[in-house]
Amino acid sequence: MDGTFKIVPQWYQQLFTIHSFAAAKLVPAVCCLCTDKDIGTYGFKFQALISRAAALEVGFNPDTNICDFETALIPAIQGYFPNTRVQGCYFHFCKAVHRKVGELGLKTRYPQHEETRRKIRMLLATAFLPVPHVNTGVSLLEAGTMGTLAALFQYFRQEWMTDERLPLWNVHNVNIRTNNHLEAEQGVMDTLIQQVLSGNATVGDLRRLNRVYAQKQRQVAQYTGEYINVRRTLKQLLETLMYITPEPI
Repeated sequence: MDGTFKIVPQWYQQLFTIHSFAAAKLVPAVCCLCTDKDIGTYGFKFQALISRAAALEVGFNPDTNICDFETALIPAIQGYFPNTRVQGCYFHFCKAVHRKVGELGLKTRYPQHEETRRKIRMLLATAFLPVPHVNTGVSLLEAGTMGTLAALFQYFRQEWMTDERLPLWNVHNVNIRTNNHLEAEQGVMDTLIQQVLSGNATVGDLRRLNRVYAQKQRQVAQYTGEYINVRRTLKQLLETLMYITPEPI
């Protein structure tokens, strides 16, 4: 599940989409133009889909639901699909951390100070670690930080390291080849969609971009496998995976 506001008429809040796998490919199944983004709106949509599925006599009980960290969306999913595992969107997780980087005044320091940039990108890479190893990875990166960088780690622990939140953004062993996990260039995708609609780009451009994300997925699997098999240290793994994490938009 995903929502975007960049390609909708101004009187709508978002275009909300639900994608599903068919013949090993991710395809759009539902598109909704929404005037609001509250629990009631999501509940109305989910109930309509459940009712329609019942009328068609088809099952509508997904095993996993991938979405962003929107306050209203996750409880709505959990309420209407209690047996579904909710998986947070990796790109939106990175975007939220980068937004905090800006709020702390680190935005100008990020491109100019290599060590700061490395710390932040490796922090984002902790999402690929097994859940029991995440705290060790964060502590490794946090050691010796001061000032605003230390404040970033404090925010990270308070906002993302709780027992409820950590499993949502952790993507270790998640083998789903979509922009929800490895789209390091969400802005590029939005631009490409607009260019396709205007005739300035082709569907082939979107397919080529998708192949890039597939390659990144394979790299993550390879590097984390080497770490699990003790062929890479934790620091070496994070130093490698940081190049897969998205840059701020």
